[in-house]
Amino acid sequence: MSDAAPAYYAYVRGWGPGVIGYIFALWLSGLTVGQMVFYLKVYANDHKGIKAAVVFVFVLDMVHTYCTSALFWRLLVSCRRNTSHECLLLPQEMFAGIFLSSTITVIVQCFYAYRVCIISDKNWKLTGAVVVTALGQYGLGLAVMVSTAVSRSAIVFFTCPFDIPYSAASVVCDVLISGSCLFYLRPGRNGVQHSSNHLQRLLVVTLQMGVLTSLVAIVWFMLYFIQGVRYWTGFPAAILCKSHFNSMLVVLNARKSIRNQLKDHVPSLSTISMNIVSKSSTEPSEP
Repeated sequence: MSDAAPAYYAYVRGWGPGVIGYIFALWLSGLTVGQMVFYLKVYANDHKGIKAAVVFVFVLDMVHTYCTSALFWRLLVSCRRNTSHECLLLPQEMFAGIFLSSTITVIVQCFYAYRVCIISDKNWKLTGAVVVTALGQYGLGLAVMVSTAVSRSAIVFFTCPFDIPYSAASVVCDVLISGSCLFYLRPGRNGVQHSSNHLQRLLVVTLQMGVLTSLVAIVWFMLYFIQGVRYWTGFPAAILCKSHFNSMLVVLNARKSIRNQLKDHVPSLSTISMNIVSKSSTEPSEP
Protein backbone atom coordinates (compact mmCIF):
# COMPACT_ATOMS: atom_id res chain seq x y z
CA MET A 1 0.00 0.00 0.00
CA SER A 2 1.40 3.37 -0.98
CA ASP A 3 1.91 6.27 1.39
CA ALA A 4 -0.96 8.11 -0.32
CA ALA A 5 -3.47 5.32 0.41
CA PRO A 6 -4.55 6.50 3.91
CA ALA A 7 -5.15 10.00 2.59
CA TYR A 8 -7.08 8.55 -0.34
CA TYR A 9 -9.43 6.46 1.83
CA ALA A 10 -10.07 9.42 4.14
CA TYR A 11 -10.76 11.46 1.02
CA VAL A 12 -13.29 8.91 -0.29
CA ARG A 13 -15.11 8.51 3.05
CA GLY A 14 -15.60 12.27 3.16
CA TRP A 15 -17.70 12.14 -0.02
CA GLY A 16 -20.12 9.45 1.25
CA PRO A 17 -22.81 11.89 2.52
CA GLY A 18 -22.46 13.87 -0.69
CA VAL A 19 -23.26 10.73 -2.71
CA ILE A 20 -26.40 10.17 -0.63
CA GLY A 21 -27.39 13.79 -1.18
CA TYR A 22 -26.68 13.37 -4.90
CA ILE A 23 -29.13 10.44 -5.08
CA PHE A 24 -31.83 12.59 -3.50
CA ALA A 25 -30.87 15.44 -5.83
CA LEU A 26 -31.44 13.21 -8.86
CA TRP A 27 -34.92 12.43 -7.56
CA LEU A 28 -35.59 16.15 -7.11
CA SER A 29 -34.30 16.76 -10.65
CA GLY A 30 -36.94 14.35 -11.94
CA LEU A 31 -39.59 16.32 -10.05
CA THR A 32 -38.19 19.52 -11.51
CA VAL A 33 -38.59 18.22 -15.06
CA GLY A 34 -42.20 17.23 -14.37
CA GLN A 35 -42.96 20.60 -12.77
CA MET A 36 -41.31 22.40 -15.67
CA VAL A 37 -43.34 20.52 -18.29
CA PHE A 38 -46.53 21.38 -16.40
CA TYR A 39 -45.53 25.04 -16.13
CA LEU A 40 -44.72 25.41 -19.84
CA LYS A 41 -47.95 23.66 -20.82
CA VAL A 42 -50.35 25.48 -18.48
CA TYR A 43 -48.64 28.89 -18.30
CA ALA A 44 -47.46 29.26 -21.89
CA ASN A 45 -48.65 32.90 -21.82
CA ASP A 46 -47.17 33.78 -18.44
CA HIS A 47 -45.38 37.10 -17.98
CA LYS A 48 -42.28 37.07 -20.21
CA GLY A 49 -39.94 38.10 -17.40
CA ILE A 50 -41.13 35.34 -15.08
CA LYS A 51 -41.11 32.75 -17.84
CA ALA A 52 -37.59 33.73 -18.93
CA ALA A 53 -36.36 33.51 -15.30
CA VAL A 54 -37.93 30.07 -14.85
CA VAL A 55 -36.43 28.73 -18.09
CA PHE A 56 -33.03 30.24 -17.24
CA VAL A 57 -32.98 28.67 -13.77
CA PHE A 58 -34.12 25.35 -15.23
CA VAL A 59 -31.16 25.37 -17.64
CA LEU A 60 -28.81 26.20 -14.75
CA ASP A 61 -30.33 23.37 -12.73
CA MET A 62 -29.78 20.85 -15.52
CA VAL A 63 -26.16 21.99 -15.93
CA HIS A 64 -25.74 21.68 -12.15
CA THR A 65 -27.05 18.11 -12.34
CA TYR A 66 -24.53 17.36 -15.08
CA CYS A 67 -21.67 18.84 -13.04
CA THR A 68 -22.51 16.85 -9.91
CA SER A 69 -22.92 13.69 -11.98
CA ALA A 70 -19.53 14.25 -13.62
CA LEU A 71 -18.00 14.97 -10.20
CA PHE A 72 -19.15 11.73 -8.60
CA TRP A 73 -18.38 9.72 -11.73
CA ARG A 74 -14.79 10.92 -11.49
CA LEU A 75 -14.58 10.35 -7.74
CA LEU A 76 -16.25 6.93 -7.63
CA VAL A 77 -15.53 5.42 -11.05
CA SER A 78 -12.67 7.03 -12.95
CA CYS A 79 -10.49 7.48 -9.86
CA ARG A 80 -11.67 4.43 -7.91
CA ARG A 81 -8.75 3.07 -5.89
CA ASN A 82 -6.45 5.46 -7.69
CA THR A 83 -4.15 7.19 -5.21
CA SER A 84 -2.40 9.40 -7.74
CA HIS A 85 -2.01 13.08 -6.96
CA GLU A 86 -4.31 14.05 -9.84
CA CYS A 87 -7.18 11.97 -8.44
CA LEU A 88 -6.83 13.63 -5.02
CA LEU A 89 -7.36 17.07 -6.55
CA LEU A 90 -10.89 18.42 -6.79
CA PRO A 91 -12.13 18.53 -10.41
CA GLN A 92 -13.42 21.61 -12.22
CA GLU A 93 -16.98 20.28 -12.01
CA MET A 94 -16.82 20.82 -8.25
CA PHE A 95 -16.26 24.56 -8.59
CA ALA A 96 -18.89 24.87 -11.32
CA GLY A 97 -21.36 23.04 -9.09
CA ILE A 98 -20.78 25.45 -6.19
CA PHE A 99 -21.20 28.45 -8.50
CA LEU A 100 -24.41 27.09 -10.07
CA SER A 101 -25.90 26.11 -6.70
CA SER A 102 -25.27 29.61 -5.33
CA THR A 103 -26.67 31.24 -8.47
CA ILE A 104 -29.85 29.15 -8.52
CA THR A 105 -30.45 29.82 -4.83
CA VAL A 106 -30.05 33.60 -5.08
CA ILE A 107 -32.38 33.82 -8.10
CA VAL A 108 -35.10 31.81 -6.32
CA GLN A 109 -34.72 33.86 -3.14
CA CYS A 110 -35.01 37.10 -5.12
CA PHE A 111 -38.16 35.68 -6.70
CA TYR A 112 -39.56 35.12 -3.22
CA ALA A 113 -38.45 38.63 -2.24
CA TYR A 114 -40.67 39.92 -5.04
CA ARG A 115 -43.59 37.89 -3.68
CA VAL A 116 -42.92 39.21 -0.19
CA CYS A 117 -43.02 42.73 -1.63
CA ILE A 118 -46.45 42.03 -3.16
CA ILE A 119 -48.12 40.39 -0.17
CA SER A 120 -46.66 42.92 2.29
CA ASP A 121 -48.05 45.86 0.30
CA LYS A 122 -44.53 46.99 -0.63
CA ASN A 123 -42.85 46.73 2.73
CA TRP A 124 -39.46 47.84 1.40
CA LYS A 125 -37.58 47.25 4.65
CA LEU A 126 -38.65 43.62 4.78
CA THR A 127 -38.11 43.10 1.06
CA GLY A 128 -34.71 44.77 1.27
CA ALA A 129 -33.72 42.52 4.18
CA VAL A 130 -34.53 39.43 2.11
CA VAL A 131 -32.65 40.73 -0.94
CA VAL A 132 -29.58 41.83 1.05
CA THR A 133 -29.41 38.49 2.87
CA ALA A 134 -29.77 36.60 -0.41
CA LEU A 135 -27.01 38.63 -2.07
CA GLY A 136 -24.79 38.22 1.01
CA GLN A 137 -25.30 34.48 0.83
CA TYR A 138 -24.40 34.54 -2.86
CA GLY A 139 -21.19 36.42 -2.14
CA LEU A 140 -20.22 33.92 0.53
CA GLY A 141 -20.95 31.07 -1.87
CA LEU A 142 -18.62 32.61 -4.42
CA ALA A 143 -15.98 32.98 -1.70
CA VAL A 144 -16.27 29.25 -0.94
CA MET A 145 -15.90 28.48 -4.63
CA VAL A 146 -12.82 30.69 -5.07
CA SER A 147 -11.03 29.42 -1.96
CA THR A 148 -11.66 25.82 -3.00
CA ALA A 149 -10.67 26.42 -6.62
CA VAL A 150 -7.35 27.97 -5.61
CA SER A 151 -6.29 24.99 -3.50
CA ARG A 152 -8.24 22.20 -5.24
CA SER A 153 -8.07 20.45 -1.89
CA ALA A 154 -10.91 18.54 -0.24
CA ILE A 155 -9.48 19.44 3.17
CA VAL A 156 -9.75 23.14 2.36
CA PHE A 157 -13.27 22.60 1.04
CA PHE A 158 -14.49 20.86 4.22
CA THR A 159 -12.78 23.39 6.52
CA CYS A 160 -13.41 26.59 4.56
CA PRO A 161 -14.00 29.54 6.96
CA PHE A 162 -16.80 30.84 4.73
CA ASP A 163 -18.90 27.67 5.07
CA ILE A 164 -20.59 28.57 8.36
CA PRO A 165 -21.48 32.18 7.39
CA TYR A 166 -22.70 30.85 4.04
CA SER A 167 -25.07 28.34 5.64
CA ALA A 168 -26.14 30.88 8.30
CA ALA A 169 -27.12 33.39 5.61
CA SER A 170 -29.15 30.68 3.89
CA VAL A 171 -31.04 29.94 7.12
CA VAL A 172 -31.75 33.63 7.81
CA CYS A 173 -33.00 34.28 4.28
CA ASP A 174 -35.27 31.22 4.13
CA VAL A 175 -36.71 31.89 7.58
CA LEU A 176 -37.36 35.53 6.66
CA ILE A 177 -39.28 34.42 3.57
CA SER A 178 -41.30 31.75 5.36
CA GLY A 179 -42.05 34.01 8.31
CA SER A 180 -43.18 36.85 6.03
CA CYS A 181 -45.54 34.57 4.11
CA LEU A 182 -46.97 33.18 7.34
CA PHE A 183 -47.56 36.66 8.75
CA TYR A 184 -49.09 38.29 5.68
CA LEU A 185 -51.13 35.31 4.45
CA ARG A 186 -52.46 34.24 7.84
CA PRO A 187 -56.23 33.64 7.93
CA GLY A 188 -58.29 36.55 9.26
CA ARG A 189 -55.86 39.26 8.17
CA ASN A 190 -57.47 42.33 6.58
CA GLY A 191 -60.94 40.86 6.89
CA VAL A 192 -60.21 37.56 5.17
CA GLN A 193 -62.23 34.81 6.83
CA HIS A 194 -60.84 31.45 7.89
CA SER A 195 -63.22 29.84 5.39
CA SER A 196 -61.36 31.38 2.45
CA ASN A 197 -60.16 28.05 1.08
CA HIS A 198 -58.06 29.47 -1.71
CA LEU A 199 -56.01 31.63 0.68
CA GLN A 200 -55.57 28.69 3.01
CA ARG A 201 -54.37 26.70 0.01
CA LEU A 202 -51.96 29.50 -0.93
CA LEU A 203 -50.67 29.68 2.63
CA VAL A 204 -50.26 25.90 2.91
CA VAL A 205 -48.38 25.58 -0.40
CA THR A 206 -46.09 28.51 0.36
CA LEU A 207 -45.31 27.38 3.89
CA GLN A 208 -44.81 23.73 2.95
CA MET A 209 -42.16 24.65 0.42
CA GLY A 210 -40.67 27.36 2.65
CA VAL A 211 -40.46 25.03 5.64
CA LEU A 212 -38.83 22.34 3.49
CA THR A 213 -36.05 24.61 2.26
CA SER A 214 -35.66 26.17 5.72
CA LEU A 215 -35.26 22.76 7.37
CA VAL A 216 -32.64 21.71 4.83
CA ALA A 217 -30.73 24.95 5.44
CA ILE A 218 -31.01 24.59 9.25
CA VAL A 219 -29.72 21.01 9.16
CA TRP A 220 -26.86 22.13 6.92
CA PHE A 221 -25.97 24.90 9.38
CA MET A 222 -26.22 22.72 12.52
CA LEU A 223 -24.00 19.97 11.16
CA TYR A 224 -21.04 22.36 11.24
CA PHE A 225 -21.25 22.43 15.06
CA ILE A 226 -21.51 18.69 15.69
CA GLN A 227 -18.04 17.34 16.31
CA GLY A 228 -16.92 14.58 13.98
CA VAL A 229 -19.78 14.84 11.47
CA ARG A 230 -18.88 18.02 9.61
CA TYR A 231 -18.39 16.11 6.37
CA TRP A 232 -22.13 15.23 6.54
CA THR A 233 -22.80 18.81 5.44
CA GLY A 234 -22.38 17.44 1.92
CA PHE A 235 -25.80 15.78 2.19
CA PRO A 236 -28.01 18.88 2.68
CA ALA A 237 -25.70 21.02 0.54
CA ALA A 238 -26.25 18.65 -2.40
CA ILE A 239 -30.03 19.04 -2.34
CA LEU A 240 -30.50 22.65 -1.20
CA CYS A 241 -30.56 24.37 -4.61
CA LYS A 242 -32.81 21.60 -5.97
CA SER A 243 -35.29 22.10 -3.15
CA HIS A 244 -35.23 25.86 -3.75
CA PHE A 245 -36.05 25.58 -7.45
CA ASN A 246 -38.69 22.91 -6.85
CA SER A 247 -40.37 25.16 -4.29
CA MET A 248 -40.44 28.00 -6.83
CA LEU A 249 -42.08 25.78 -9.46
CA VAL A 250 -44.60 24.35 -6.99
CA VAL A 251 -45.68 27.84 -5.91
CA LEU A 252 -46.02 28.99 -9.53
CA ASN A 253 -47.90 25.89 -10.62
CA ALA A 254 -50.26 26.05 -7.64
CA ARG A 255 -51.87 29.14 -9.17
CA LYS A 256 -54.07 27.01 -11.43
CA SER A 257 -55.86 25.10 -8.65
CA ILE A 258 -56.11 28.23 -6.50
CA ARG A 259 -57.61 30.32 -9.28
CA ASN A 260 -60.13 27.60 -10.09
CA GLN A 261 -61.46 28.09 -6.57
CA LEU A 262 -61.61 31.84 -7.12
CA LYS A 263 -64.30 31.40 -9.77
CA ASP A 264 -66.79 30.56 -7.03
CA HIS A 265 -65.60 32.82 -4.24
CA VAL A 266 -63.46 35.97 -4.24
CA PRO A 267 -62.68 37.46 -0.80
CA SER A 268 -61.10 40.82 -0.14
CA LEU A 269 -57.39 41.12 0.47
CA SER A 270 -55.86 44.49 -0.20
CA THR A 271 -52.33 43.30 -0.94
CA ILE A 272 -53.10 40.48 -3.41
CA SER A 273 -54.72 40.97 -6.80
CA MET A 274 -57.36 38.29 -7.43
CA ASN A 275 -57.95 38.29 -11.19
CA ILE A 276 -60.34 35.73 -12.63
CA VAL A 277 -59.88 34.52 -16.19
CA SER A 278 -61.97 32.27 -18.38
CA LYS A 279 -60.62 29.14 -19.96
CA SER A 280 -60.34 30.87 -23.28
CA SER A 281 -58.23 33.71 -21.98
CA THR A 282 -54.54 33.67 -21.17
CA GLU A 283 -53.18 32.96 -17.74
CA PRO A 284 -52.57 35.99 -15.47
CA SER A 285 -49.00 37.09 -15.38
CA GLU A 286 -48.67 37.65 -11.64
CA PRO A 287 -46.57 34.92 -9.97
